[in-house]
Amino acid sequence: MGSSTATRVLLLVVAVLAASLTGVITSWVTRSVEPNNGRAIVAGGAAFGGTLALLITAFNFVMQPDA
Repeated sequence: MGSSTATRVLLLVVAVLAASLTGVITSWVTRSVEPNNGRAIVAGGAAFGGTLALLITAFNFVMQPDA
């Protein structure tokens, strides 16, 4: 496993952890504002997906050799 592969795996782990944290916090805030489990799950999932897509796109941009 080369250093490039290890770096990409590390960045993917960081992205997933950050997106998970964002999703959990969003779910907690949504649940505390309005006691509806369905909305909290949807809001957390949307926050997780959006954050993960944003971070993976940003990491791909940064990892390009011409960046």
